[in-house]
Amino acid sequence: MLDLFARVLLVVVFVAAFAGKVRTRQGFAEFRDSVAAIVPRLPADLVAVSVLVGEAVAVVLLLVPGTLLGYAVVVALLLAFCGGILLAMRGRKPVRCRCFGAGGGVLGPRHLVRNGALTGVAALGAFVPAPGSWEEPLTLLTIAVVLLAVVVALHVLFTFGLVARVRELQEREKPVTNLPRPGLVVKPFAVVDTDGRTFTRADLDGPVQVGFFSVGCGPCRTLTDALLDSPPAARFVSIVDGDPSDPEATQRLVEKVGGFGRVVVVGTDDPVLSAFEVMAYPTLVHTHGGVVTASGIRLDDFAGAPAPVA
Repeated sequence: MLDLFARVLLVVVFVAAFAGKVRTRQGFAEFRDSVAAIVPRLPADLVAVSVLVGEAVAVVLLLVPGTLLGYAVVVALLLAFCGGILLAMRGRKPVRCRCFGAGGGVLGPRHLVRNGALTGVAALGAFVPAPGSWEEPLTLLTIAVVLLAVVVALHVLFTFGLVARVRELQEREKPVTNLPRPGLVVKPFAVVDTDGRTFTRADLDGPVQVGFFSVGCGPCRTLTDALLDSPPAARFVSIVDGDPSDPEATQRLVEKVGGFGRVVVVGTDDPVLSAFEVMAYPTLVHTHGGVVTASGIRLDDFAGAPAPVA
């Protein structure tokens, strides 16, 4: 009986986790970005796909009566998740939970408690003697209770998905107020790029796109990936907020955005940020003649906006 309930609960949870990550492209991208933020030295795409495969394997094995392999895979995944949560909590930048796709909160103690509880359920199911066949414990009352539990779990899953979708739509419709406004005249500044050349406001004499990125920023990874898929048409300058404590990560980001054009590595309070009135990462600014013509945090923010053309 307990074995059956443990399997049903874990199957519902892991199906919800798998479906949440693959339901939309954004959901998987944000999960991949959270992995990159937690373990930047590992290939984020490979780790993210491995997690999805592990969750799918766990569900399949849990549906096989009498085998403990499903519980073993579940415990291994949950322990790995707990390790990732601890790394995120120790990091200097908050990482949002993307276990169920987009819309999660910042990783913290409550996520450790949740995974610990699920680990306990898996251990309970594994150590309780399971019947050779599920027909034995399935009395009419048991069937009714199990079906009710499944219906409730599916209802909770549907509600969770609906709330996540509403939040996603609200975020898309919410006006972003911390971006440089069109018409802003960029203030004077002077910074040195990675080639030793000085970049000043005078270099904004024509159409120029300026991207502001930060090391360890998940949305920055998404934006730079999009720029790799759709290379900028105008001159492009990348302003990178480097991490002195992690020069390797800073160098990886510099090399990635170096394909777009000039790269400048700055500190957190560099005057160039004030010159463009940049208050968050990532920020992409279209300029012409030293005047901001458009700004956003995603490429689709510029749909319909006149982009600078070289």
